[in-house]
Parts: sequence; C-alpha cells; structure tokens
Amino acid sequence: MMSEKDWLEAELRAEKANELLEAHRWEEALRELQAAVEIYPENSNWQSTLAKLLDEMEKYTEAVKAYEKALEIEPHNVELITNLAIDYTRIGDFDKAIELFEQLENMDPEYEPAYCHRIYIYASMGNHEKAEEMFYLARQISEHCPICYHHLGVSLFTRQDYEKALYCFKMTKELRGDYPQINQRLAQCYTRLGNIDRAIQSYFEELQCDPKNTEAMMQLGLVLLETGQVESAREKFHRVLEYDPDNINAKIYLGNLAMAEEKYERAVEYYSSIIEAYPEEIEIRKQLAQAYYSLNEWHLAREQLESILAYDEEQPEVIMQLAQIYLDEGDPQSAQFHLEELEKMLPYQPEILHNLAVCHLMQENWEQAAEYCQNALKIRGDYLPAIRKLIESYLANAQTEQAQEIIEKTLREYPDNEDILALAREIRTSKRSFAFHRALAPVKQAGQRLSRWLQTVGTALNMW
Repeated sequence: MMSEKDWLEAELRAEKANELLEAHRWEEALRELQAAVEIYPENSNWQSTLAKLLDEMEKYTEAVKAYEKALEIEPHNVELITNLAIDYTRIGDFDKAIELFEQLENMDPEYEPAYCHRIYIYASMGNHEKAEEMFYLARQISEHCPICYHHLGVSLFTRQDYEKALYCFKMTKELRGDYPQINQRLAQCYTRLGNIDRAIQSYFEELQCDPKNTEAMMQLGLVLLETGQVESAREKFHRVLEYDPDNINAKIYLGNLAMAEEKYERAVEYYSSIIEAYPEEIEIRKQLAQAYYSLNEWHLAREQLESILAYDEEQPEVIMQLAQIYLDEGDPQSAQFHLEELEKMLPYQPEILHNLAVCHLMQENWEQAAEYCQNALKIRGDYLPAIRKLIESYLANAQTEQAQEIIEKTLREYPDNEDILALAREIRTSKRSFAFHRALAPVKQAGQRLSRWLQTVGTALNMW
C-alpha cells in the first residue's frame, strides 16, 4: 500500500507537470509525469495526460503504452480507446486499430470517429473499397467531416486519381483551414497534374503555416529543381538541413548538385557525412567513389568500391569500376583478376572482354590481348574499342598484315560507319609511323653498337 508521503510526492509532481505543460516545457513536464505515474500508476488521468504529451512529442510507441495502462483502469473510456486506436494507426499496427474502432462502433453505432479513421487504415492497407465504404458510413452520421475527406483523398491519391484527390483535399481545407499539412497535400496533387505554379504556391502556403515542415520543404525543393530553379532548390535543401541536420535526402541532392557542377570536394563532404551515419548505403558509396575518382583520388575511390563489395559481392558495375581504377593506377594484374571474376558473372560481354585485352596489352601479352579482342568482336562486330585494341595488338607484335586485314574487313562490313572510317585513318597514320620506326631500327642498332665500342675504347685509354 502506498504511503501518504509517496502520494503527496506524486501529487506534487503531477501539479508541477501541469504548470510545465502550460509553459510548453515538454521535456521537463515529461520527466515529472513519468515520476508521478511511477509512484502511482493507477491514476488514469495522469496516464492519459502522459500519453497525450507523448503524442505531442511524436513519441507514439511510448504513448501507446501509457494509453494501454490508462485503459486497464478505465476500459470503457471512449476517448482513451479512440486515442489508442489512432496511435496504433500511427505506428502501423492496423489490426489492433481496427479492432478498437470496431469496439467503438459496437459501443455506439453513431460514433463517427469509429468510421472516419478506418478510411485511412484501409487505404494504407490497400483495401480502397473498404475505405470508401467507411467514408459513406461516416457521412451518414456527419456529412461535413474534414478528416473523412482528407483520408479519402489519401486513398484516391494512392490510386493516382489526382483530380478526385484534389477535390477531397480542397473540401478538407474548406471545412477546416488549419488541417495539418493540407496545403502540402494540395501541392502534391497539383504537381502530379502538371500545374507546377499552383503546386509551388501551395507549398509556400504550407511553409507559412508550418515553417519547420521539412518534408514539404524537401518536396518543394525537388519541384524547383525539376523546373530548372537550381539556386532556389539548393536554398530549400540547405533550409531542410538547418531544421534536420541528419536529413539524408537533402544531403543526397546537395551532393548531386555539387557533382553536376564539378564541385567534387563539396560532394565528398555531403556523401561522406551520409556514409558515417548509414555505412550500408551502397548507392551513396558509389556516388562517393565517383567523386573521389573525379578528384583523381583513386585509392579513396577504390576503398569505397571495395567496401561495397564487402556488403554485396554481386555488383558487376562496381567490379568494372574497380578494375578501371586499377588500370588507371597502372596495375593491370589486379584489374585482370577482377575482370576475370566479372566475366564469370557476365559472360559474353564485349566491354569486359575488351578490358581484359587492355590488361594483357599493358603486360605486353600481345597474343592474349588479340584473342580477347577477337572474342569481343564475335559478339559485336562493330565494337570500336575492341577493333582498335586488336589492331594495336597486331602492330605491337609486328603483325602489320593482320592489322591491315582487320581494317579492310571492317571497312567492307561497315562502309558507312563514321567512327570506323575515322579509326581507319588513324590506324593508317599509326601504321606509317610504325613502319618508319621499324625502318630506322637498323640505324638505331648500329648507332648503339658504335656507342658501346666508343665507350669500351674510352675505358681502355683511361686505364692505359
């Protein structure tokens, strides 16, 4: 049994909590209420007040627990049942929410909230027919309910019936001008209907009502970005981060803008901050790797790509990029290892075969390089990079006739391909240069022999 001293302490804490609530000092009020119900959990009013405060602070899971305790004390309290059902809806526990709203319907068939909140639940569950049924049942009790119109609008928007959704949201605003996020809902409909000017206007109206609505701010930024208003969009993304410093979407778009403007250092900052908080974000790691690559920070780009493969080995695009970095770093053996693994995953890909040819060219394995190029051309005969590397392989291996045959054959098969015609001209120039250098080879060799002889004579004279 609770002592009188404990009871007085609980009362004082509850009274202090009420004073703090009036002053909008939520955190302090929360501590006092929690202390009060811990001392005396059987007080349903305190439990209810605690639950409503947690709702105000958007701590819905904790609010559910407080409402459940209050209902244990007052199991037939309609307000408590309604609020608990709404919070079950907020946390996605739709079955429990429906059960409570059906209980309310059985208690009082004329209780309109028992129907209108189920519109949203059924819409969220994809049961739109049931959602419409609840809407019409609710209208029989209360014809002008803004909640009903809003929830039906959500159902219609989900079904991409934007004209009817727009009508429902307009009715919601007409019935209750301060309905939460209603201007944002209107803006979303206008955006889908292509009325961008009205969409932007509605987003600004939403932000006038709720300047800290980062979701609306983000959506407005995207609309501005799509219409080419880059600086205005950037300002909105920065504003989002002022109110929500960890907002991943704002950082992504700011990073993407920086990449598009070739401000790679800034892109690295945004992407890196995301990876610190969400290391498993593979797509962001790809973007970060690309930013590092653009800065010629190849080892850092490679680290990001290798981290991705540690999370998921089945990433062909990443393996290809990693191999390219190894080629850029002058490490054809490492590139070859990754490309051979990639070829097992994706056989018969001319790009992979071509890159393997590049690896062998860098290692002066001319015959293997030519073989990979030939295999690539069997799959796609006009694949220009493979044609080029095949000719390079032949020329490097002093097989000028084979190189000439490839040029003539390709020109016969693709006589109107401008890229191939340009390549043929380029190769002819390279071929003449190669022939010239080959003709000079005996002269160079004679000069080298003379140089060595003079060096030997000089050494002998010095010794003498």
